[in-house]
Amino acid sequence: MSNATKSKKLPSEYLPSFPAYYDTGRKYYWIENDRNAWIEITETSLQRHLRAAGISPKCPDGQIISPMHRKLIDLQTKCDVAYAGPLAGYPKGIYEISGNRILVTSSLKLIPPKYGKWPLIDALLKNLFDDPPHLQRSYINGWCKVAVAALRVRQHRPGQALTIAGPADSGKSLFQMLVTEMLGGRAAKPYRYMRDATDFNGELFGAEHLMIEDEIAATDIRTRRNFGARIKEITVNQTQSFHAKHRQAITLTPLWRLTISLNDEPENLIILPPIDDSLADKMTLLKAHQRPMPMPTQTANQKKAFWDALLAELPAFLWYLEQWKIPAELKCERFGITHFHHPELLSAIETLAPETRLLAIIDAELFPGPANPTWEGTAEELEQRLVNGHSSYEARRLLDWNNATGTYLGRLAKKYPDRIQPVRKAQERCWQIKPPSR
Repeated sequence: MSNATKSKKLPSEYLPSFPAYYDTGRKYYWIENDRNAWIEITETSLQRHLRAAGISPKCPDGQIISPMHRKLIDLQTKCDVAYAGPLAGYPKGIYEISGNRILVTSSLKLIPPKYGKWPLIDALLKNLFDDPPHLQRSYINGWCKVAVAALRVRQHRPGQALTIAGPADSGKSLFQMLVTEMLGGRAAKPYRYMRDATDFNGELFGAEHLMIEDEIAATDIRTRRNFGARIKEITVNQTQSFHAKHRQAITLTPLWRLTISLNDEPENLIILPPIDDSLADKMTLLKAHQRPMPMPTQTANQKKAFWDALLAELPAFLWYLEQWKIPAELKCERFGITHFHHPELLSAIETLAPETRLLAIIDAELFPGPANPTWEGTAEELEQRLVNGHSSYEARRLLDWNNATGTYLGRLAKKYPDRIQPVRKAQERCWQIKPPSR
């Protein structure tokens, strides 16, 4: 859906004769400086600017209020804005979004495409993502193409969370930095908000690129599922709730793209949410490789020279992306390009899923020998058996919330219907669990 249905740029008559706006949330005023940049000032400072513009603080004969104070009243009642600041995807100006007047104070800086060569970027992407027979380069190209195209026309287009897992020092973060430049040059760190460590997300709205890289992350299942819920919100929803400290929450329509990079060891992969049916199409999971960089990067000067050379090639790469066509078999009406999960990484994540861990505990407790009968009972009966069994400590930690056992059994029944099936009886719901094939 186009942003035109949710936001519109207001015409020139909305600009006051003295260009200033009153921020109702922060109780401050905004004016333009000599470099055409919007700055935040107090009412006392604004009064000095009004006097300099020839607006008198003295009351004329027969009047009860001065022209200056009349102007302040007009700014508060006619030039009020519910939000002032940068907004992801928007050039600076006055907009109406979801019924609120918004002042966007700075613009993104999209790089103009230009025909040319880009051998260093090509080598970097090849080193990172070439992994036959998997077409990871096509998914990278498609994701970047759709993201940049949406920004150029200021149109909301859902985009998967681009997740890259691989060895340390392979260039994952370097690629994310290039994504920031392609998306307008602004990035923000959303992980604290996405794991529900804070309710405040105001700083995210000024950046097109939300970037998570090697965070010190929580691994408990509740946090991981909260993380997954936020991924769904950010990648799909057009409207987002802006909530800064000491501010009333309002609805805005930022144009975001989310990337996540992490090492591929189990202790790092476990920060990712379990990839269930509701999340699968909203994440692309790529495997990164550690291969030599196409330029020396041992010293700070060498790293800077490499970065400057990559930036110089970005216009040519963006031109290439404009001309490149997404293969028909990879097209997706909703996201532009379909999602991809590298099978090695997906297998590793599924191994870490709580329901998979539960199945391992079940097998150890219910089927210790080579020949065991099928078990049948309720989720509550199974939970009591497990928390009092040989793996009681792990079972208690895993099943520490209400109906955890029943929820995980439901997921296991979808994954392994040949082993686990629900059985409906007259008074209760039971489960039938068959022993594993030896």
